[in-house]
Amino acid sequence: MTEANGWGAVGLGVLRAAAAEAPRHPGVYLFLDDNEEVIYVGKATNLRQRLSQHAATKVPRSRLDQRYDLVRRVAWEPAADEQAAFWREEELMFALRPLFNADPDLRSPNPITKEPLVPYIVVTETPEGMHSFTLEPVVPKGGRAYGCFPHLGKGMGSRLGVTCSDGYTAFLRLLWAASGDGLHVPASITRSAPVSFTVAAPAGIHDDLHRFLSGTSPRLTDGLLQAASRRPAYMQPALRRDRDAALGFFDSGPRSVRARRLRHRVRARVLDVDTYRRLVRTEISPVIDPARTGSPS
Repeated sequence: MTEANGWGAVGLGVLRAAAAEAPRHPGVYLFLDDNEEVIYVGKATNLRQRLSQHAATKVPRSRLDQRYDLVRRVAWEPAADEQAAFWREEELMFALRPLFNADPDLRSPNPITKEPLVPYIVVTETPEGMHSFTLEPVVPKGGRAYGCFPHLGKGMGSRLGVTCSDGYTAFLRLLWAASGDGLHVPASITRSAPVSFTVAAPAGIHDDLHRFLSGTSPRLTDGLLQAASRRPAYMQPALRRDRDAALGFFDSGPRSVRARRLRHRVRARVLDVDTYRRLVRTEISPVIDPARTGSPS
């Protein structure tokens, strides 16, 4: 079936009109149906070019192509660069859960509520100086919690998810390297985002650790790298890469959460999942508000 005999005639026309107006700039774009519901979110290094590619579809080949028959309006939001567009797409997919997007945060849903397992980082300290880091699906009564972090966890395949999850594991390796003399990295921190890890953290780390996980300052990573300089020389290049990856976790996790809280004047230091989604939806609402039709941002 082709556009000539009815399929996609309206939707593809909408896409062609949007492509003619869209900037040649990185960003995210949203398809809306006749109920003004967002049915698809995408990212682009060049918005005009990407929308033109969508508009050039001739024959539906999969369920995903049904979106072209349903789209009635296109909105977009420019981004500073390609990475910002990729990260923004993931945030919007998490917050809006569009019908035609694969929802990466539903990899391991709660078997009872079917909601995604979005972790909080909980830090528990012992009198002996041990620090336990666990990823919890809810904020527990004990320990100090940070988050939530929608893009942290095992199996994350998106750019944002890899940056956050692999960076968190790199951060734990830095802690391990700064706190002892062993030559063999524990197996649990050679893979992505362990559910639990306990380490004898360096003395005097408490305040900088809090600043790091709350998104206030990343300076802890340099201190950990310096403390780990006593490790063998052959380990140092990998530890420097871990420092850089840990900074990626800081940007995509703690700093992002803090920036969102401050932007929306939310006092609570820990965001629950519903609040996180609501804040992202609030950010994008001027773009998808029907009153702004014809002047997408």
